Amino acid sequence: MRQPIFARHLLFLMAMQVAAELQVRTVYQFASNDTWLENIAVRSNGIILTTEIGPPASLLAFDPSEENAEPQVLTTFTTVLGLSGITEAAHDVFYVTGANTTSANIEDPPTNATHLWRVDFTQNTTTPVIKLIARPEAPTGFNGLAAFNDTIILATASYQESIFAVDVTTGYTWEAIKNDLMTQINGIKVQDGFVYWTSGADFCRAKLYPNVTAGVGEVIASATSFDDFALAPDGFRLNSTVGNNTKYAYASTAGQNSIMQISFNIAAGTNETAIIAGSLDSTEIAEPTGAAFGRGESQLGKLYVTTGGGSGQNVDVNGVETAVGAQLLEIQLV
Repeated sequence: MRQPIFARHLLFLMAMQVAAELQVRTVYQFASNDTWLENIAVRSNGIILTTEIGPPASLLAFDPSEENAEPQVLTTFTTVLGLSGITEAAHDVFYVTGANTTSANIEDPPTNATHLWRVDFTQNTTTPVIKLIARPEAPTGFNGLAAFNDTIILATASYQESIFAVDVTTGYTWEAIKNDLMTQINGIKVQDGFVYWTSGADFCRAKLYPNVTAGVGEVIASATSFDDFALAPDGFRLNSTVGNNTKYAYASTAGQNSIMQISFNIAAGTNETAIIAGSLDSTEIAEPTGAAFGRGESQLGKLYVTTGGGSGQNVDVNGVETAVGAQLLEIQLV
């Protein structure tokens, strides 16, 4: 295990478990493996928004309450080749990022390749107003997004190994947070005054300050290669025996084809990790990329997961390379 420098190591008690596999429901699966769902956000009415690494670079909507859900294309961004992160900054106001980059030019991208848009449902609940907010020069491309507040968005920059900030009122963009735990930084979330992120095989956090800086980074857990993740809402408990100080994260493991639960109690210095769904040699969860908790009626105990399917690489099922279409999945946690 890589041993980076940080102030306080949180792996005092680390247990790697394989939990009883939870039921996974397919909300929707694309027929071919040329579609990649990259990230996910859930509206307060329960409608799921997903970003697509294209082309086309489309923002899709799904109603998971429908027995045979179909994707609705809200818009296709023609000025970029693919979308990545999405986050909600205020009620029904989302931000989406994409870039005009390819695997061939990602390390030396076109000028102003990165884009950030506002997607606003407050005027029309089904047809959002979309506005370009920023095209920063410095980052190669944003990956994950999280709201610092309703006017500042945090964005991971995987190739710069740092977190950028964007003032959505002006479009001004700057490198805000950088430390030794951001190699291959990917997903990002903000909760309870902390910024959480995944970086290669590490799940990390740091204290956030009002001036959009952060304290020293901490590794909460190290287990496998992480993509994006979901943090359980405050008060979420799997059962009555677990105290309120225990928090839960649900991380997508990309090519490991599974979802990992990370339960951690910072005060006690303990954590546990467990694979709760999927497995390496299975197409049930094919290259998971993002996760989010449901918000609609009867959805609060459900986790929704996006996958890349076989568009990144085919799934190896017992030695057989298997092509899989991208998926939107539902996992019943409680």
